[in-house]
Amino acid sequence: MRVSYVVLRFTSPFHVGRWSLMDSLDYVPSDTIYSALFSLSASTGLEMPKRVSSAYPVNPEGRDVEERLGMPVPATWKVEGFKRGIGGKYVKKARFMPLACLRSGSVEEGGDGFKCRLPGGSIRLDQWPCDGRTEAGQRPCKGLGSRVVISRNRISRHVVNADPYKIAAFIPSVPYVIYFEGGDRRLFELLGKVGIGGERAVGLGKFEVLEFGEVDFLEGGKAAMLLGVGRPVGFKNAVGEWAVKSWRCTHGIIGPLSVLLDGGVVEGDFEFEDVERADSPCLKKLSPLWIWLS
Repeated sequence: MRVSYVVLRFTSPFHVGRWSLMDSLDYVPSDTIYSALFSLSASTGLEMPKRVSSAYPVNPEGRDVEERLGMPVPATWKVEGFKRGIGGKYVKKARFMPLACLRSGSVEEGGDGFKCRLPGGSIRLDQWPCDGRTEAGQRPCKGLGSRVVISRNRISRHVVNADPYKIAAFIPSVPYVIYFEGGDRRLFELLGKVGIGGERAVGLGKFEVLEFGEVDFLEGGKAAMLLGVGRPVGFKNAVGEWAVKSWRCTHGIIGPLSVLLDGGVVEGDFEFEDVERADSPCLKKLSPLWIWLS
C-alpha cells in the first residue's frame, strides 16, 4: 500500500485543547486535521484526502527517510516491553518512533530504556526523536518543543469592554509529518496559511510545507495500527489507549464517545464509524489512516 506524506514546520505555536484553553496537546490529532481540510475543501473545491493521520514529530537528523519520519509506537510493542521486564517509566514515555523501526526493528530487552533494535544499532524510543543510535552516543535532548501561555484581549459582547484571557499553546522545535491517502496536495499548503487548531484568528497554528513524498506499507495482514483517532467497530480484539471525547460543532455537540487513540492495534474484520448529528449538519470523521503491522 502506497501512502503519501507531507513534512511541515510550524511557524507559530498551535493550540489543540483537551479540556480547556489552558491545556494543549503537543501533536495534532487526525480528527482535527480532517475537520480543517474538510472546511478548506468545501470552500475551494479541491479534492479531500480519503484518510489522514495525526501530525507526528520528525527527526531532522535522520540519515534517510525511514529514520526521519515518525509514527506512534504500537500498543502491542508496549505490551511486549512490559513482558520483557523493561521499566514501566520508559515504556510509558515511548510515544513516537521512526518509520525504520516498523520496517525492520524489534523491541530490545534492557532495563536502561525502551529500545528499538535496528541492523545498525539501537534507538531509545522513550527519548525519540531527541537521540540517535546508542552506539553513536547521545546528544542533548530538547524534546518536541515547549509549552507557552499566550495572553489575549477581546471585546466582551455583553458589556462592551476589555475581556482579557490566556491560552496555552505548544511551540514545536522539530518538523512534523502527516500521512494521507489521495486528495489534492495543495490543500496542505493552503492550510499552512490559514492555520490549524484553535485561536487561528490570532495567528496560531500556521506552518510551511517542507516536502511531499510517498512511502510503502504492507498490503494486508491480521493486525492493523491506527495512525490517528478512530472509532473501530466489528473488531475481534483491540489493544491500546481508549479515551472518551466530545466535539463542539456550530449547531451542537457530538459525544461523548469512546475512541481508540494513536498507536492502537485492532484485529479481525473491523471497520471505522464516522459520527453525525441527526438534527444538524455536523459530522466527525473517526476513520483515520491505518496500516497493517502483520
